[in-house]
Amino acid sequence: MAGTIKRAMRGRAAFAMLLAALLAAGAFAECPRPLSRAEIAAHLRLLSDDLLEGRGIGTRGDLLTQAYLETAMASSGLEPAFADGFRQAVQLRRVEPDPGLVLTISGRGGPARRMGIGEQLIALLPLPQRQGELSGQLLFAGYGIESKEWAWDDYKDVDVTGKILMVLVNEPGRDRADLFEGPALTWHGRWVAKLEEAARRGALGVLLVHTTADAGYSWAVVHNSWSGAAFFDPGDAEPTALRGWIAEDAARSVLEMAGLDFSALRAAAELPSFRPVATGLQVTVRGNCPIDTVVTANVAGVVRGRGEAPRRTLVVSAHHDHFGIATPEHGDAIYNGAIDNGSALALLLALARAEADRPVPLAADVLFLAPGAEEEGMLGSRAFLRRSPVPVDQILADLNLEMTWVWGRTRDLVAIGGAKSELGTVIAEVAHRHGLGIGPEPAPEQGFFFRSDQLSFARAGVPAAWIDCGETLADGSDASALRRAYRESAYHRPDDEFDPSWDLGGAVQLGDVLLDLLATLDAHPGPLDWTSPGSP
Repeated sequence: MAGTIKRAMRGRAAFAMLLAALLAAGAFAECPRPLSRAEIAAHLRLLSDDLLEGRGIGTRGDLLTQAYLETAMASSGLEPAFADGFRQAVQLRRVEPDPGLVLTISGRGGPARRMGIGEQLIALLPLPQRQGELSGQLLFAGYGIESKEWAWDDYKDVDVTGKILMVLVNEPGRDRADLFEGPALTWHGRWVAKLEEAARRGALGVLLVHTTADAGYSWAVVHNSWSGAAFFDPGDAEPTALRGWIAEDAARSVLEMAGLDFSALRAAAELPSFRPVATGLQVTVRGNCPIDTVVTANVAGVVRGRGEAPRRTLVVSAHHDHFGIATPEHGDAIYNGAIDNGSALALLLALARAEADRPVPLAADVLFLAPGAEEEGMLGSRAFLRRSPVPVDQILADLNLEMTWVWGRTRDLVAIGGAKSELGTVIAEVAHRHGLGIGPEPAPEQGFFFRSDQLSFARAGVPAAWIDCGETLADGSDASALRRAYRESAYHRPDDEFDPSWDLGGAVQLGDVLLDLLATLDAHPGPLDWTSPGSP
């Protein structure tokens, strides 16, 4: 206990020293000034420091992060967004993985196959009443999608109650413009949607088949993202008793045990006529995943508008959580999350300070929100909208920041999800005033609109977009390789660390555009209409 107290005291002392240094450097200065690289870098350096231990949900690093965000907002002159302060508690169920979990597949007269957690299987048992051992028949369920919008049903009339489903990630028709949205991923292709649909139908479990091409990221990302604790909102519908990923090679060999060919099944799953295929195999899982309750928090402050109440609200958001201390790589186990999502948080804080310094406040309130638990399915932003401090129908728009561009100034912006509502038109107008175009969404096949907090707002009926710099630098050169290299080597890995050589000119540029965008939205005469029939 004494050692624990000493470590906590050293942590608090180091945090106080770093905070004092930032205050001395002017990170929270009272005098109005434009956005700068120094201000953004100061926030980013601390938010991705080892001291915050990777900002893991419900950890000491999480609490330190919340304290820093609260202090920065208060020092900039923001008012607390909630009745009892800057923080809105979010209670979650935490499920720890069992490294000794074993999955056994048997049947068809051949020898059983045993798989443990590692290079071919990642699995979790999230329900306390289903710990120990569970067993069910294995069913290949294609892409695991039912979509009335696209007249698609992988389940047909097959009862999957008590079954364990093997499901492909992504969605069919990626080479067809007339099916779903062609190469651009929709909500139905997200693994979260597949798990929810399977649980709704009473499936016992789901094994998602991983390929890098389908998922858009390597097995290392799956391993790192799923090897730590998982979190669930106890107010949501219960998940399946088993959820996990299986590598493609392992899935192929499992299906071969049943005399089935993975490639042929995959081809069949591309057709609307597909029906679930019984394998005749039995899956048995033995393991115990410890479960407890943790609390994180959404942190938010408000710059009050000059208009008469009830005022409209504009939201700027950027999640504060990451993966904490997890599987080590090259001797480093701290997942600092500098780009994901320290870069966006740093810009959020700089914007909050600049908005509070605006000589004439906007008519609308501007709420700066740092949700927690985004990495676990946007749990924090969903909780915020369920218990919003302002009526949701008074929120005009959400401008979400995620993995903000840390390199140089660009010639274009991206507005992921902007085209789904009139918000996209306003963003384009403001970008044009700054001499910027709207570039194409990077990697549309990865469905980024469905992977960050703007989705929570859109599903609540609030027009929302993830706004970032594009990939054409100011000198006209293509910088897409920078973002691609980050995704391949550092995304959701310990190498996502602060680099003092980052230019951050693009982040400053984006901040200037966002300040103009807030003023333009403030002057918009009415609500922003939805323009896409596929809006959530």
